[in-house]
Amino acid sequence: MRDVKLPEVRKAEILDAAMKLFTEKGYLQTTTQNIINEVGISRGLLYYHFKNKEEILYILVEKSVKPLIVQMEKIVENASLTPLEKLNQFLQTTIIQEDTVTAETVTLQETVQLEENRYMMDRFYHKFIEKLLPLFTQIIEEGKEQNIFQVDYPYETAHFLVTGYVFVSNDLKLKKSSLDEMKVYLQAFKEVLAKSLNIEVSTIED
Repeated sequence: MRDVKLPEVRKAEILDAAMKLFTEKGYLQTTTQNIINEVGISRGLLYYHFKNKEEILYILVEKSVKPLIVQMEKIVENASLTPLEKLNQFLQTTIIQEDTVTAETVTLQETVQLEENRYMMDRFYHKFIEKLLPLFTQIIEEGKEQNIFQVDYPYETAHFLVTGYVFVSNDLKLKKSSLDEMKVYLQAFKEVLAKSLNIEVSTIED
């Protein structure tokens, strides 16, 4: 009897195999045929689930940031936190901590930095911003209601801040900026954020 797997199971197998090969061989050196051989499926079945190797990478990147989105949602919905505490925790979740770095995250980071993937990542960043924007807006609106943040246009301000933060920080990664350069930009963002919300920059934790 033929072993027929559920589409979501097969799709997960393809993603796992692709991630393994990207880590071992590198993204550019991995072909769709390598992935097909690794999973043991037909070419038609691979293309039934994914258009190409780029789409596989896109979904792997999406999958890698899902825990981050979930964590941010928990922060925003936590009624025990003040808007300022939410703001600080929101910022902290976007900073890559050393204990979260794995071979897979390094591989994905190096792969998305390739010139060939810039258009795909531009599309991803816009989608990422769509997810972050309502969460960041909610924090600012809560702060305004409690007279902690002085801002006339919460949504529009959030839109400028989130878009700038996502694109500038990822552009720095593409340029392989040093840690010291990244820290300068982070401090500059904190000052822009503080001025936008009319709060002291010292209230934004390091």
